[in-house]
Amino acid sequence: MLASRQLAFWPMRSDAQSHYIDHRVFASTRYARRNSRVMGQQDPQRKGICMQDFRAMASRNRASLKSSTLLTAAALSAAFAAPAFAQSAATAPQAAGEAASIADGSEILVTARRRAERLQDVPVAAAAVNAAQIRQYDMTTLANIRIVAPQISFDRGFTGSGASIALRGVSSSNLDAGIEQSVLLDVDGLPTSRGRLLNDAMFDIQEVTVMKGPQSLFFGKNSPAGVVALKSAGPTSSFEGYARVGYEFTNDQSSIEAAISGPINENWGYRVAIYGSNSEGYIRNQSPGIADPFRTTPALQAGGTFVPAGYKRLGAEKKLSGRLTLAYDNGNGFDATFKLLGSHYSGQGLQSFSEVMGCPAGRTQPASSGRIDPYGDCKLNDRSSQGHLPPAVVAAWPEIRSWNTGGPSARNKSIVPTLSMNYKAGDITLTSVTGLYHYDFRSSGNADATAYTFFWSYNTEKNTSFYQEVRAVSDFEGPLNFAAGGHYENNDRTFTVGGFLGPIAADPRNGRLHSHDNIQDNKSHAFSVFGQLTYKFLDNFELAGGARYTRETKKADLSNAFVNRNQLGLKAEGDHIIGKQTQTNTSPEATLTWRPSSTLMIYGAYKTGYLSGGFSNLGTLAASNNLANVTFGAEKAEGFELGTKFQAFDRALSGSLTAYRYKYKGLQLTALNAVTAVFQTQNAASTITKGIELEGSYRTPMDGLTLRGSVSYNRAEYEDFAGAQCYAGQTAAQGCLPVPGSATARAQDLSGRDVYRAPHWTITGGGVYDIPMSNDYKLSLNADYRWTSGYYASLQENPAGYQKRYLVLNAGARFSPGSDNWSLAVIGRNLTNKRYATIGVDKPGGTGEVFAVAGEPRAVVLQAEVRF
Repeated sequence: MLASRQLAFWPMRSDAQSHYIDHRVFASTRYARRNSRVMGQQDPQRKGICMQDFRAMASRNRASLKSSTLLTAAALSAAFAAPAFAQSAATAPQAAGEAASIADGSEILVTARRRAERLQDVPVAAAAVNAAQIRQYDMTTLANIRIVAPQISFDRGFTGSGASIALRGVSSSNLDAGIEQSVLLDVDGLPTSRGRLLNDAMFDIQEVTVMKGPQSLFFGKNSPAGVVALKSAGPTSSFEGYARVGYEFTNDQSSIEAAISGPINENWGYRVAIYGSNSEGYIRNQSPGIADPFRTTPALQAGGTFVPAGYKRLGAEKKLSGRLTLAYDNGNGFDATFKLLGSHYSGQGLQSFSEVMGCPAGRTQPASSGRIDPYGDCKLNDRSSQGHLPPAVVAAWPEIRSWNTGGPSARNKSIVPTLSMNYKAGDITLTSVTGLYHYDFRSSGNADATAYTFFWSYNTEKNTSFYQEVRAVSDFEGPLNFAAGGHYENNDRTFTVGGFLGPIAADPRNGRLHSHDNIQDNKSHAFSVFGQLTYKFLDNFELAGGARYTRETKKADLSNAFVNRNQLGLKAEGDHIIGKQTQTNTSPEATLTWRPSSTLMIYGAYKTGYLSGGFSNLGTLAASNNLANVTFGAEKAEGFELGTKFQAFDRALSGSLTAYRYKYKGLQLTALNAVTAVFQTQNAASTITKGIELEGSYRTPMDGLTLRGSVSYNRAEYEDFAGAQCYAGQTAAQGCLPVPGSATARAQDLSGRDVYRAPHWTITGGGVYDIPMSNDYKLSLNADYRWTSGYYASLQENPAGYQKRYLVLNAGARFSPGSDNWSLAVIGRNLTNKRYATIGVDKPGGTGEVFAVAGEPRAVVLQAEVRF
């Protein structure tokens, strides 16, 4: 009895499905036989039924397989004829406790519609990254997801919300902490639209699912561009574990990851996982310290050199994370899973990753307030010039003095508990997901990326978010089924910012030499209800339709806590901007799916999305700021997509083809206002994103060799954006024109132009080759590339921020015995060390320079692993 009950934990799931994995999701006789063995241990009668049903299914599909082979092979040949790749294949045998997944992806289960479905069958444009692929590329940060899901980009920010996520050319700013992301991040069932988790470690992950396009029906109120869902590994049926150590040479980063897992008794299972890393940073700081003759304030000149030398290496980080999982299954329809994630991050601040990527024509060095930096340059080359804060400024600035001695720094403490419970009552499964996301963040750094340190800022953010969702999902034998539920969310967040805007006299009240400190309190609560009906009016036709209704209230209180009496242009101390807005929305969607055979699925979908408006959390509260210009409206999406997923050649070949067109109204964008020198958020009037994606994998006749490829064309453009902010230094001849009715305001018209961070083409290709060796050893080799066409890295489309097309190469090798109880690996990412901008902004204090955060440089990891 104990053995059979333990099997309920393989794999543990907290979705709205029963504990047994339906044998129909398996794609080949080999995998159906393996599943029947598992079922047979649980129920001997199920083993025979499983194989009988599978043989009948295979017989029915032979005829349709022949007819679909030529069509699907012709479609995928276009992808492999061009330079192509996509998600790396995972054909190496899986270690115990990892999610099993075969090369064609037919075993991968996703919960894109809050019910477990085979990836090949779900009518959603989605990509799944399994544990083997994460291990293969040593992906310990979300930023590396772009390796295997090429249309998603997780990018560090400079300040504000801390990160920006882009999918199909749609993204939200990182510069404004008041903005939530258009791409929702779901962590073990807890949804969040904030980017702080990007800096935390990604470890002991079972699966990452990327769902493209609006997903408002099932994944909360804020997912108009898509969803990225992370599912951490759960308890296993027997005691096992692993330990993995690695060293990466560019960052001088050492890391360790380990986990143990197993049953406690016949009802309980557990898993404990930890991760730790320490890196020295990869950006070389060229600033040796500088005496600035233009600054004459005596207090600032004390001690000789005005601006001290910065750290010689920038981008250093330390991470320490742990996760405890407890799972309960009573064997009679009820299960519960509790997960507690704790994380501590420390580093040199988000701004330490920034480099000047481009300067106005004729310039090779950046400037700060009219002074050329003799140590800086205008290209992405892992070189930067960043000074520290002057000692006199630090001594008079309590917030900075308490952290360090004026150097860049960052720290984030996160705690994320989640509880998922399922109760199966006949053909209806009831699910409850309760979660809390608390973080305490602070960062301080050079904001102008020069040796002069003319601009310096710090920010802190404390956030507590509570989330509760309940839902019911049916599994009736008849043609009609449903999914319905509701959610409640409450957020309490305080954001503070302080700035040094160059040399000014000491404030006569307290001797402070910086310009300002502000505090911005934000509170919100939301509730929503959703429902979907699915109706199979024929055996192979399904119509699904539903909607989500959301009501959300947001409040903000923004004010300057300190303003230096000698600093002009800022809002006076105690002058509050107080706002409240309540918004409602209904987001409907409908999908028609046709499955002519088990190897071919065609669907068409109408979808809508919604991201509520809010209040900007500005780094500088200017005298010109008021409730009207810090308030931004909602972002809405509406459109269609048509897709097909197919398999051929006895399922050796599998792929998908998706075409889509969505219109976004009120896209929330943030840029530097060249007049007020303040980053502000505005709504782009109308944006169109449309494209086509072809992805596929082929398990070749050569044993152990699997190829994958993808071609993605995406055209995202502003349909109407006449009031876009000008970029720094933009002239009237370049399109920066007076705004009618204003004596000082200037704007440019970006209507018809490409959306920033939206390349037209992304083409990927590669494969993995498992080579058996003597004495039951094996060698696994993988290689792939990603080619991306050019795009603007910055919102205002400053020519200095244009990123040209580039190619990134990855490769690796892993040596292990057949049992896979240990392995040695070398992992290479971006082996050609191509430097490319992920996101850029106009540099404060500059004359048209763009500084950017670059993608990961060349990374070579040596890794050793043991499993038990």
